[in-house]
Amino acid sequence: MATDLKVNVRRLVDRLKKELAVATGQVAALRDEIKKHELIYDMLDGRKTGHRSRLGRSRARALKRGPRGAMIDWTAVFATLPEEFTLDSLLAHKTAGEKPRSYLRQVVARWSKEGRARRTGRGMYEKT
Repeated sequence: MATDLKVNVRRLVDRLKKELAVATGQVAALRDEIKKHELIYDMLDGRKTGHRSRLGRSRARALKRGPRGAMIDWTAVFATLPEEFTLDSLLAHKTAGEKPRSYLRQVVARWSKEGRARRTGRGMYEKT
């Protein structure tokens, strides 16, 4: 009796894996179709299309931009910070506050690597 149950469960798991593989293929086909239609839409809208094999790039590029789509000048942001600052004070900044906290940690780490700031304590930094 227990072996029948195990066999039935194994068959069910195998069937579900096959269904998942089919569904994954269908999702990939739908994504390709979306890309094709977005490309056509861009062409009809008069935008340059070029080689847009990876539509995710535009979203990644947008993450580097601040409010109103302008690139963030991190030198200017650094200049406006007080001598001692935290990530919270960086989050309170008008343009830098638009970025996720994890991204701001990377920016501060870059400033530390460049020798512009150093860590004084947990979450505390000072300009050098």
